[in-house]
This record gives sequence, structure tokens and C-alpha cells, in this order.
Amino acid sequence: MKRKAHKFLPIPARELAPDSGIDGIKLRKALTHIARQGGDVRPEVIRLLKAEHMQAMALARRLFEQGEQGGLEMARRLSLIHDDILSAIYDFTTTHIVRASNPTQGERMAICAIGGYGRAEMAPGSDMDLLFLLTRSKGSAYTESVIEYMLYILWDMGFKVGHSVRTVEQSIDLCRSDQTILTSLLDLRFLSGDEDLARELFTRFRRYIAHGKSRGFITAKLDERNLRHKREGHSRYVIEPNVKEGKGGLRDLHVLYWIARFLDKARKISDPQRASDYVDMGLFDEAAASRFVQAADFLWRSRINLHFMSKRPQEILSFDKQAELAQKMGYETGTLEDRVERFMKEYFTNAREVGALTRIACAKLEADNRLHLPRGLEVLVPRLRRRLNDKGFVISNGRLNFRDPTALPRDPSQILRLFKLAGQHKLSIHPDAFLAINLGRDLIDTEFRRDPKMAQMFLDMLLNSQYPGTALRLMNEAGVLGRYILEFGGIVARTQFNMHHAYTVDEHTISLIYYVNDFERGVFAKENPVATACVQALNQKQRRCLYLACLLHDTGKGVGDQCVEGARLAHRACRRLGLPDDEVEMVAWLVRRHLDMSETAQRRDISDPETISEFAKLIGSKSRLDMLFILTIVDIRAVGPRVWNDWKGALLRELYLATQTLLSGQDRLDRAARARAIRENWADRLPGNMAERLLPITEKLGDQYWLNFDLTSLVRHARFMDHHYKDLETPIVHVRKDRPRDVSEIWIMCKDRPGLFADQTLAISASGASIIGARLHTGPKTPHSKNEESAGQVMNVFYLQNAQGFAFGRENDQSLEQLKTHMLNACHGDMETLKIPRLMTSLRADAIPVKASVNFSGKASWGMTIIEIVGRDRPGLLHDLAKILRDHKIDVFSAHIEGVGTKVYDNFYVRDPQGDGSLSALKREGIKSALMDVLDNQTQENIVARSV
Repeated sequence: MKRKAHKFLPIPARELAPDSGIDGIKLRKALTHIARQGGDVRPEVIRLLKAEHMQAMALARRLFEQGEQGGLEMARRLSLIHDDILSAIYDFTTTHIVRASNPTQGERMAICAIGGYGRAEMAPGSDMDLLFLLTRSKGSAYTESVIEYMLYILWDMGFKVGHSVRTVEQSIDLCRSDQTILTSLLDLRFLSGDEDLARELFTRFRRYIAHGKSRGFITAKLDERNLRHKREGHSRYVIEPNVKEGKGGLRDLHVLYWIARFLDKARKISDPQRASDYVDMGLFDEAAASRFVQAADFLWRSRINLHFMSKRPQEILSFDKQAELAQKMGYETGTLEDRVERFMKEYFTNAREVGALTRIACAKLEADNRLHLPRGLEVLVPRLRRRLNDKGFVISNGRLNFRDPTALPRDPSQILRLFKLAGQHKLSIHPDAFLAINLGRDLIDTEFRRDPKMAQMFLDMLLNSQYPGTALRLMNEAGVLGRYILEFGGIVARTQFNMHHAYTVDEHTISLIYYVNDFERGVFAKENPVATACVQALNQKQRRCLYLACLLHDTGKGVGDQCVEGARLAHRACRRLGLPDDEVEMVAWLVRRHLDMSETAQRRDISDPETISEFAKLIGSKSRLDMLFILTIVDIRAVGPRVWNDWKGALLRELYLATQTLLSGQDRLDRAARARAIRENWADRLPGNMAERLLPITEKLGDQYWLNFDLTSLVRHARFMDHHYKDLETPIVHVRKDRPRDVSEIWIMCKDRPGLFADQTLAISASGASIIGARLHTGPKTPHSKNEESAGQVMNVFYLQNAQGFAFGRENDQSLEQLKTHMLNACHGDMETLKIPRLMTSLRADAIPVKASVNFSGKASWGMTIIEIVGRDRPGLLHDLAKILRDHKIDVFSAHIEGVGTKVYDNFYVRDPQGDGSLSALKREGIKSALMDVLDNQTQENIVARSV
């Protein structure tokens, strides 16, 4: 028998948009007219429903894009559109297709929305999550027919439907063992059918969770959130965030709603975005509830626009979408980079707001004893309380808090003391403390910033905290760091519109502090002993300069020349902090020069004495070198995952040691004497008469060969040469994995010929490898007969990695064998077998603007000229550039390549074999024009394919 409705609780209604744009009565009349025609009516039904749906969606999109509806309103409207379509399908099915004029108990059914659809929140690409609720587990022929017909209609219309068929009893049983199903029922919303059946499920479900363990549910939801954050990068400041699943995204707001709904014994909460509900149950005050809705509306606007633009459920705010989305979100003036950076700053500000709301909610739940402290923290709290030694603070539920927040106006120094204590003990800050700081943010004024006591407290926190990075990150989350250090405030939530950096500028900067602290504690002692020893030898004055340089190194971003402007801002900040003049100048100098060491190591030939001499002149002192060395390392490490590698570490270490030697005043022999000394040491390291056997080869390579490699590499080369010294007329190739540096090397011995370097780069590109460095050695031509000269002996070494920044072929020996085959073909001039893979260009990469340039520098030894090339990276680019140099009859001695996101820096050391080796002005002009043509031409035959 049918149960009486009054036995069951009413399902709370959501706040839906007042109009979906669909006339339900008119639609049902049209469907009835189709049904009366008889025959197979489904195609005509689908055509009509599709037309109604498309028209309603088009109207909704127009209202949304015109700004007449916000993100939350649009999410509700899209849900209501689907409600009207689905209820029309149900009515049509049960009236005209599968009739049951007087349903039996077994034929009763209800259709409910769950998940996001149940919350009445939908984006254009969202799924429809449906629960078909029955009275019997096997249902009946009637219910099976209705469900099947409806689903086929929905699928044929192109909807993505997630559905389940269960009884009330099955639903409750599954709740006990499956958190996902329990959570989905929190979003339950009745759509069509037998409402009493839906109300029975709602009543029994509310009864179940009323007696359930709220601590277990809340802890499970927060654990799920943490795992999701880890999967998405564990930071809300990733440059390409996931609007839905990322830290600070919509899913974090959903978690708060689910927790509130689970705890809502009075059943007041029915709409996830109705601010008053959260206030009524005491989870938020009115201000926090209002911020909740504002953040939700911004995130929904972003997500809905993203779906419309992508024509699919795109959740990642990728580079190729950021520019268009910035315009749609109201950022229409300024350069492309400026528009994107302003929009993304608003995004990250809202993401940070979501984090603050989560902290507030968790603090409330802890205070109500509904949430346990993290395991093990309870044990530490008493001991930490005794160690605080500051009566102005208490530890509340494992978090640091003000004892009396109302005392802040009388003693604003408590703000900095809070973070100093947090850094000393690695404590989290209580949300109430964040709230107190927010209310008292005007206390951090000019007088506060210029107070020497405040400055000393800040510097003490920076230099003497056990975990200074933690303290700074908390200060930044609270909005204090950018307010106290105004120069830092300019980079808070600032993005970098490139594919090189993974995080916002402020997050990247704070990571530098973490890394310096790690070096001081010996975390990298085994991996990088030279840098570790360097850091640990710094005195307090040098430490202060280094930490402040790390904190201020990127403050010039977005202002102009980031190094010049950064130095100016660093000078101003250090003055305000009261540093002595020499330290102010040192910090400003480090900021001004913070890119120079990396660029020199990766883009210059550091075996060239002129490179070391020029760099040593720039540095000027051992003290500056030490600090710049560390600053450079931590800056690269903090860029993002997989950016740092041992190859970069080895180059920096080599540059550091060579410069240290020169700055220490040790005499440097001239080029010929140094080469002779290295050669003598090399001969002593070789067994038997190997050195003598190799004289016919090594005498032809010249002094530069001996100066370009360390002794270990030269000995390796000797064994290679000795194995093949009787067969020098035939090209010989060897590949080697250098695991410590995470690069692969390919060595080539052969006779020189025009265009050899260009062909060798083609062989490497055809193999799928990326060249990150090359050292090329060609001996002079020797008399062969009265009228001929024999070609010079070549010993070229290329350093290779894969697209992910690891050694090429590190896990695939077959790719190395293919590389050897391609290289031998290139040496023989067999170019027909070598083809550069067709480039599948990335829309993400194409969205990043890259300005190409070609410049010449004469600051190199032995009469060489350095050609500095900047352009958009692509397979075969190095080969195309090398062909230009070949066509202009230019000898290439070394190549140095650095990839920075979509941009590549190619630097060639070259000589003109005519005259004194230097490039004339006329020749430079011709070379530059030809190189620029290559850089600007992105529609070549090997760049025709495109993919998302």
C-alpha cells in the first residue's frame, strides 16, 4: 500500500532560477501531438527536444555573456533547463510510451538528481547524475521500460548521464560502506515520479546521518580533499589551475557544503550557495558567508566560460584559455600579458579566500569538538605551550592564536610575533588569529613599517626561525607579508604568462626561502656538497643579505626590466628595514645580477677563459660569488618540478669553481700552456703507450679540445679513440649515459666537410632528442698532395636530453641505437633517411608570445664571435639555424642551448675562416636577416600538424 505523505520529511527545495527559457506546457503539447501521429516517434521527439534544449542554452549563454546573470545564477539556470527537459521526457514516456494508469507497489518509481545536478549547479559540460528510485530491487517490467526509454532519449540527445537504479533500502545500506554514495545523497533533489518515495529516502537518510559519526565523515572528507590537492600539485598557486578540483577551487567549497549539510540536524541548509544558511547554523559569520558566495560566483563564472569556450568540460585553466577568458571576465585593456596577469591575480585571490574559509570552518568544527586534531598533535600541544614563553599567545586546538585579539591596537607588534613563533615551532595559525589580523590590517601602516623594533623582529624571524619558509607562507596567506614589505606586495598572486614557471611569483619566491633553509640544514649535502659547504660557511651578515635577496629578487616583475627595477625596489625595502649601507648595496646587487650566473653557465662556453674573465670582473669578490651561487641554485629549483637537473648543477658548479680560482688570485697560464699542462696530466693517466698511439689524432685537435673538457672526460675519450684509431677514415659514433648529470652524450669522430654540423643536428632532431649543449672540435686541414689538402679531424660531443628534461634514452637503449644509426648516416652524407618528426604544436604553447631576436657579441677568446639567438622552440630549429651558418660559410666551434618554456636560447661560438676570423658588419647583417627568417617562419613543412 502507498504510504501516507505526512510520515516523511519534505525535501528542501533549492533556489532555482525563475525561468529556464523553456515553456513546459507548450513543449508537452508538442510532444503529445507527435505521439498521436503513431509509429516510431522517437526520432521526432529527439529532434524537438534537441531544438528546445539548444534554444534554451543559447538564451542562457547570451544572458550570461551580457552580464545579466552571474556565475551562480547561470549554474542554477542550466540545472533548471535540464530539469524541464527531463521532466518532459518522463511525462511523455509514462503518458504515451509506457503507461501505468494505476501503478502497483512494484511499479512506483521516483527520479532524483544527485551530485552537482542535485545541488542545482551545472556547467555547460556537466554530467546529469540521476538516481532511479524503486520499491523493489529487481523493479518491474514497467520500471525497466521507463528507465530504458528515458536513458536512450537522453543519450541520443548527447547528454552525459550517470545513473544508478536502487531501492531506498539499498541506498541506505550503501551509505554505510561507501562515502561517495553517502555524499551524493547529501545532494538529493526530487525531479519527477513518486515524490513520496523520494521523501521516504530523504527521511531515512536524514535519520541515518543524525545518528552517524560526524567526526568520521568530516575527517574522511578532509582526507579526500588533501589527496585531491596532492594530485593537483598541492598548491593553490599553480599557474594553470584546475578550477574544479584544484586547491582553492569549487570542490573545496563543495566539501564545506557537504560538511555543513551533514551536520545540519535542523535541515536548514538546502542551497549550497545561500549565505544565510551557513550563518544560521553558526559555521560562518555574515562576512565569511558573503565571501563564500563571492568566491563561488567568481569560480563558477570562470568554469562556465571555460566550458563554453572549449565546447567540452574543460576544467584546467590552461595558457591557451587564459587570454580569451581574461577578456570574457572583463579584462579588456592593456597588453595580452597584462590582461592575463590581472585576471589570474583575481583568480588566485579568490582561491586564497577559499582556503581562508576552510580554515574558519575547521576551527569552528574543532571548537564544537566535531573534528579531531591531526593524529599525534594532541601529544605535542602541552609541550609546545610550555615552550612559547610569550604570554600574548595560546595554542588552541594545535594552532597558534592571540590570547586577547582586542589587544592588537595597543600592541601591534603581536602581529609579527605571531609569525615569529609559528616559524620557530612550525605551528599553524588559528583562523581566529587570521580574522583578527584581517580586522586590524590598518595597523600595518607607515609607522609600523618604519619601526626599527618591527624590522628587527621580522629579520629575526627570517634568519632564526627553524622554518622561515613556513612563517613567510603564513604571513602571505594572512595578507601581512605584502602589506609589511610593500615591494613584495606587488608580486602577491602575480602570474607569469609563460610555460616555464609553475607557480605564482610570490609562491615561487617563498620557495627560495625554503630551499636556502634546506641547504643550511644539510638536506642537499650529498647531492650538492659544494653549494652546501658554501651556504654553511656564510656569516650572519651574508645570511641576512642572501635571505633578503631571495625575498626581493623578483619584485621587479611586471614593472619594466625586472632586474633593474627589482634592484631599485630591493634598495628601498632594505633602507626601510634599517640595514647598513653596505648590506643595502649587496642585496640590491644580488637582485640586479640574480639571472647572470644562470645565463652565463647555460648560454656561454665556460671552458673559454674570456667567459670566466668577464664573469669574474662582473662578480668582483668571493663573497658576492658565494651568495650569487646559492641564489641562482635556489631560484632555478623553485621554478617548478623537473626544472632543476644535474646538468644545470654541473654547469653552475664548474662556473663557480673556475671563477673562484680566478678571484682567489691564482695565476692562470696562457691558453697554450694550460692545454700543454692538461695534456701532460692526461698522458700520465693513460696505461702503457696509449698516449703515444693517439698522437696522430690528438695533435690534430688543437688546444681548444684540451681546454673544453675535464680530465675524466678526456681519459674516456682516449679509450674511445684508442679502440678505433686504426680506422679513422670511417666515421665512428659512441653514445654514453651520464646518469649523475642526467644527460646523454654522443661522440662523433670523422673527417670534416661543409655542412657537417648542420647534418649532425638533423640526425639528432630526427631521433627525437633535444640538444642542450655541443662542443665541436675540428683540426686544421693537412697537406695531402701538392694541390690538395685533407679534411680536418673532427671530434664533436653533443649533450642530449628528452622533452621532459631527462637524459635522452635513459630508459630506452633502442632509441640510443637509432640515434647512432642516424648519426652515422649524417656523417656519410646520407640525408634522405633523416626526417624531423612532424611537430604536434600545442595551443597552450602557441598562446605564449615569444619575441625572436639575433644579436652578436665579440667577447670570446681566439677571435670567435658569439651569436645569441632567441626564438620559439620547435623540433629541427637548431638544424635550420645551423644550415644558415653553413650557407654563410661560418665555422661553428660550440653551441649552448637553454630552453625556457616555449622559448629557446641558442648561442653559437663561430669564426669566419676568411681573414682574422671575425665577422664583418656586412656579413653580420646577412646572417641576422637569414636567421630571423627562420625564427619568424612557423609554417614550415615540419610544423603543419596541430593538436589541442
